[in-house]
Amino acid sequence: MKITTMMRRLSALPVFLAGGLLLAAACMSTSDIRNQDDISRPTKSGSELWAQNCRRCHNFRSPSEFSDSEWDVAMFHMRVRANLTAEEYELIRQFLKSSN
Repeated sequence: MKITTMMRRLSALPVFLAGGLLLAAACMSTSDIRNQDDISRPTKSGSELWAQNCRRCHNFRSPSEFSDSEWDVAMFHMRVRANLTAEEYELIRQFLKSSN
């Protein structure tokens, strides 16, 4: 094998390796990433999570202002927008529905 041919193949190696790393990262699901984050997160109450996540954009409303089904719809929509984990979502939803 000629030196120039071998040099061309070696120069393509970093590109090939970078592509492989990108492919591996793309195959990792977001749930895998979130599960790693969830391990380090301390468990908080629904009211604490509401204050931490929802209060940034929403004024406090009486939880009895909406019915249970209306809170379900609102929380389903906001889970995506606020990037809440399943546990955070459920704790906030239970907190909001607790006075109904």
